[in-house]
Amino acid sequence: MKKTNKPKEDLQIREGPQGVYVQDANEVPVQSYEEIDTQIELGTSNRAIGATNMNATSSRAHTVSTITFTQKFFDTDGTPLNKRTSSINLIDLAGSERAGSTGATGDRLAEGAKIN
Repeated sequence: MKKTNKPKEDLQIREGPQGVYVQDANEVPVQSYEEIDTQIELGTSNRAIGATNMNATSSRAHTVSTITFTQKFFDTDGTPLNKRTSSINLIDLAGSERAGSTGATGDRLAEGAKIN
């Protein structure tokens, strides 16, 4: 999938009757492991990073990827019978660093405070 140059948006994690979810997250149908890998790589490339004294590419954002599997069952004549669905959440939390050790100031220090 082609990476777009649109600005990064802050997505919000919400909790509702259907459970915990990421509001306004993209939902992309895929058919293979390669397509799943492409989507995860796209999400990773859109992740906010920033340099600190401890890490040149410190992650400044959490990442949540949800993979929903749907298994469909059909009769011998092709008539749909039922389906089974399951989901897994892959969560990569932003780096947590001691503020004093990072040398961070200003906006970078504020980001670290939000992460922690």
